[in-house]
Amino acid sequence: MEEILKNISSKDLEKLKMLLSIIPQTEPKEVITLRVFRDEYLNFIQSNRSKSYYISVKLAFNHMIEFFGIQYPVHTLMQKQIENFMIDLQQKVKKGYVVYFRNLKAAFNKAKDWDYVKENYFIKVKLPKRQKSAPTFINSEQLSEICEQIKNKTARDFVSFAFHTGMRLDEIVNLRWKNIDLHNRVIIVGDESFVTKGRNQRFIPICEEALDSLLRTKSVESTKQTVDKCRVQNMNPLCPLDISPLEKGGEYLNAFVFCKENGEKFTGNYFSKKFKNACKAAGLNNAIHFHSLRHSFASNLVQKGVPLYTVKELLGHSSISTTEIYSHLNMDALREAVKKLDTGYRMLDAGGPHPDPLPAKAGQALGKEREKSSLKIFRINSMEK
Repeated sequence: MEEILKNISSKDLEKLKMLLSIIPQTEPKEVITLRVFRDEYLNFIQSNRSKSYYISVKLAFNHMIEFFGIQYPVHTLMQKQIENFMIDLQQKVKKGYVVYFRNLKAAFNKAKDWDYVKENYFIKVKLPKRQKSAPTFINSEQLSEICEQIKNKTARDFVSFAFHTGMRLDEIVNLRWKNIDLHNRVIIVGDESFVTKGRNQRFIPICEEALDSLLRTKSVESTKQTVDKCRVQNMNPLCPLDISPLEKGGEYLNAFVFCKENGEKFTGNYFSKKFKNACKAAGLNNAIHFHSLRHSFASNLVQKGVPLYTVKELLGHSSISTTEIYSHLNMDALREAVKKLDTGYRMLDAGGPHPDPLPAKAGQALGKEREKSSLKIFRINSMEK
């Protein structure tokens, strides 16, 4: 260093001092690691997103940290690194990698908002398109087979209720009596104590089967009121119950519908496992899981001719495109569409008239051609050479 300074003239040194004086002094920027960003982002979503989403995001970050390392600086992540990570993730998580990808893409949008990264390269990554399969669903007979395998009464009613309302697992777990209007037979999904996935409150009419599940719950029995036989003749079809005993007491209305003996709610995992074990015991398709009950609700409605838009409202989908996965199940509509191709043409061999009579020569040629085709088919079938 001393040798270098000896070779610098006094004029050059003055110029160097002047240049250094006009360069703005900036403090070194803090390096944000994957660990720091993960903790901050999880803390951010914990208060405004569902518990299941929080867990899913946490798992996505765990995979990312396993690949890059916990101290990896987020601002150094480029498109190539993200693509390599996604290739590795697809091999490790063959079915759920798409969900993790969406979670991380949303997380790094927030990282960009916080000025942790200049660009969210997850947006530029193109995942391979996969074959979309029709949702798995069950019918009423299969539901009975499943329920026969569930010994716990509350779990059995919980499964039946899910099948007949189309509600999500978390929505039923957090359902309270204040969310149920038995007078008008309507379920109110979403309130100040429970936020739905789509952030929109919706209303689901209660059918007879769902009503039976409600009247068998332990929370109703705990009121020591005889309500399971309180159906009365009423001119108004919306008021088939004398539900005055159920309307008493704010403490009761705040109770969970499907709860333990002590009033505490079950976890969603408890009902999910009970359902999955029952499906195995009934010998049903291994692809059936608890969310299949929601698919079943929608599928059975569509097959009965209920419009897709109505199904969308009952399910609480934010977009009709999500509901359109059930459109292929409306076979009557599909048949009507295909019938439009019918022209009224009848086979000449059957003796029916042709709507546009062919010229004589053309008719003779067509007849000979059909005779040859019939002869060829006959010979093949009769093993003739």
